[in-house]
Amino acid sequence: MRWLMIFGLTLCLHGQVLQMGEASEGFVPMFNGRDFGRWEGDEQVWQIERDRIWGSTDKMTGRKRSLALVHRGERYQDFELRMEVRLRNGRMKLWVQSEDRGEGVMEGPFVEITDSRKLLKVNEWVEYKLLCKDGKMTVSVNGEVKQDDLPATAQAGLIAVEIEAVPAMEVRLRTIRIKTLK
Repeated sequence: MRWLMIFGLTLCLHGQVLQMGEASEGFVPMFNGRDFGRWEGDEQVWQIERDRIWGSTDKMTGRKRSLALVHRGERYQDFELRMEVRLRNGRMKLWVQSEDRGEGVMEGPFVEITDSRKLLKVNEWVEYKLLCKDGKMTVSVNGEVKQDDLPATAQAGLIAVEIEAVPAMEVRLRTIRIKTLK
């Protein structure tokens, strides 16, 4: 009986999608840890593994398929986005205030989540935060500002993540949550 209680507590904690206190700060989850919900992307690239979104181009047979995973929910203008990111190699684009030009091809402002400028460490989970406000973006990794005053727009748009097919890349995402600022 005791092991059953411990197992149940572990499942509750494992499936948690908001950090302590974030609900009272106005954050809402964008990923529930179980299914894609409002996220849409190529199943050859994007899958769910336990409580994570897993994107991999290892099995891509060509570049003709969409590599973006698009959130089809609300359109966002000024917001704070938080998520945990783990890169195996390479980089990922985080599209904000963007438009889908068909088959997941995105257009608009984006930031690169990359290990090339020491923003992230390969194969290590990091807390990634993007503040998008008044046409500017600020990127923080593990609480430290890494990029500031990046250009954005004053338009509301879609949020998407994208990885490249060549060279083969892999990214894992979890606990994706957002707070609208206006």
